[in-house]
Amino acid sequence: MKKLVLFGLLTFTSILSFAQNDSVQKRECDRMRFLASEELKLKNFAGALSYYQKAEVICGNFDKAAYERMAQAASNANATETDKVKKALFADSLISIYNRMEEKSFFDNKNALIRAGIYLKTTTIDRAKADEWYTVSLKNGAQFNEAQLLTYYNNLYQMYLASKDDLKGAIKKRLINDCFVLSKVATDAAMTPKTQENLTSIFNSLIKTCDDILPDLAGFMKSLPQEKEAKIKTVNNFMTILKDKGCSGSKEYEMLVDTIIKVDNSIDAVLAKASLQMAKKRYDDVISSYRTAINMSTSNTQKEDLEYEILEIIFYKKDNIRGAYNMALGINGSKRSKALEIAADCVAQLANSCGSSTFERKCNYLYAAELAQRAGDGGKASRYRAMGPSSTEIFTEGNPSSASLPCWGVSVSLK
Repeated sequence: MKKLVLFGLLTFTSILSFAQNDSVQKRECDRMRFLASEELKLKNFAGALSYYQKAEVICGNFDKAAYERMAQAASNANATETDKVKKALFADSLISIYNRMEEKSFFDNKNALIRAGIYLKTTTIDRAKADEWYTVSLKNGAQFNEAQLLTYYNNLYQMYLASKDDLKGAIKKRLINDCFVLSKVATDAAMTPKTQENLTSIFNSLIKTCDDILPDLAGFMKSLPQEKEAKIKTVNNFMTILKDKGCSGSKEYEMLVDTIIKVDNSIDAVLAKASLQMAKKRYDDVISSYRTAINMSTSNTQKEDLEYEILEIIFYKKDNIRGAYNMALGINGSKRSKALEIAADCVAQLANSCGSSTFERKCNYLYAAELAQRAGDGGKASRYRAMGPSSTEIFTEGNPSSASLPCWGVSVSLK
């Protein structure tokens, strides 16, 4: 019985001791939380952070809300601190808090953009981690401000500069792709033109000439997205870069064109092919591509524009004067006047080879003047008319009222 009583006393004493310890721990936990809240009222964020950190250890059961309050205190302490060393230490604390929150599944990705930027403010900058969380933010549709957008892209560029050769290619591809992605983000958010200028400036530091992009292009093409729209967008982005850098005559550009036509045989793809053919001076192929585009187009304006471009190729590039004249007379619509100007130039250029006499040849200029007048170009009409036969020459020919021009199958008035 004595042993039983003794055991009971010991058990009661132990329970009382544990209860007292629990009570002391809870009081100390509550005290730390209270002191933290009081420091927040005074906007002493460093003090509040210190008490929250002590409370985390003493309480032992911080919930998500408590961690979020501690993280906010660390963030505010970092933002308001002016001493660079202390500022970096507060950034270290905030990252440590975020890591513990993530371990407990308390971290909310709505703060991913803030977390990304903090990795660039710690005592030891971690660009890879910053990039990881910037990528999460972009994927989740976070609302970047202008500074965050440029910091993200510049951080990626700094990673590229510091990377080893085996990683450079992958980062370079991302820099190219992300430039287009971030440009769209900037446009959609109505950011200032300066933001786009800065993005372009960083990109141009990476891609200065054709030599900076062409050697890597084949490798990039091997890892194109499989989803159709993403693939089209990526290929078009590469084509835009090559055109901007003056590389549209390269075999790599032709490879892109062939790829886009295989993936999406649209009118834009056909016109891209025409652009390539033009750069290579394959004018017959350009005309063929334009005619294909005309058949595909549903826009009368676009059709008229393409018809006129074919006319310019025939006249200016192929130097087919007779063919250009015949085509020009058949063009109607919005390009009718410009086409008639070219017809007038065709007649003038062949004037000295059409006619059996000087008088007949000079009469060609009167027809050229007539075409120019119909085109609405009075100045050109006057110049060509002055090159026609004079009143003396007309008198010498017997004052005919008109002259026949067999080369063109028309007659012109001499009155």
